[in-house]
Amino acid sequence: MTKNIKDTNPYDLKVLENEPKDYLDTDDFSKFLKKKNISVREDNLPRFADTHGIKMARKKREGSGGSVPTIYKIPIKAKLDEIKKSMSLNNNNALGKENLKNKEKKILEIFDKAENKKESKSSIADKVAKALGVPCNRKLVRRVLKEKRSSKLSKLL
Repeated sequence: MTKNIKDTNPYDLKVLENEPKDYLDTDDFSKFLKKKNISVREDNLPRFADTHGIKMARKKREGSGGSVPTIYKIPIKAKLDEIKKSMSLNNNNALGKENLKNKEKKILEIFDKAENKKESKSSIADKVAKALGVPCNRKLVRRVLKEKRSSKLSKLL
């Protein structure tokens, strides 16, 4: 037995008559997140909100056509900081990709300044993690150095 698409409500959202003032519709919530440097595709907002514990509801639709609009509660600053931190640790989004580029630059910078036989992949990873405040491991260091400085790898411990 297949469900009718109009009957599905995967997040079990309540339908509200009036939109509370601390809630934003999809467009406004997307703009709000972009302003806070959190990039999420609009069609992915319900999953994003569910994953990060942001309250959602549906407001009563005007007319009979289209889907029921979803509204999102504006998260507090601490929640936004938590979301940014978790997104910075994942390389599949804009914030994570930016961090990855910064790590790669820092790895090359530390390697280029290092004296012969004074640094290891682990020590470079530790210095990068300390400097940028995000985790870095020796496997990333190995990959970056193999790609960019393969002829100078004998410089490592």
